[in-house]
Amino acid sequence: MYGLGLIQILPGPVHLVVAIVFDILILGMFVWMLLSWFQMMMPISPGNPFVRFVNSLVEPLVDPIRKRIPSTSMGMLNIGYTVAFIFAWWSLGILAILILQALPRGW
Repeated sequence: MYGLGLIQILPGPVHLVVAIVFDILILGMFVWMLLSWFQMMMPISPGNPFVRFVNSLVEPLVDPIRKRIPSTSMGMLNIGYTVAFIFAWWSLGILAILILQALPRGW
């Protein structure tokens, strides 16, 4: 198995790099979604280095989606963050599959 196992790939160095990059983005979005939930339960400073790193990794991908979804909460869960995560996860998965299928075998 190559990458982190979230996206199936063919053997090859370029395939491996593409799969790892998209796997890291998907995992980063998952951590970002969890952090949004934890920020509602307990105070986590936005200045925390880990929170800033995750935000800088994920915000450019999720911010356009999140701006179009109203910020509604259901208990402690922010629906906007969750819907943005699901849509971005789906679109990144589709994009990764299309890129990996376009690469020649063995690259």
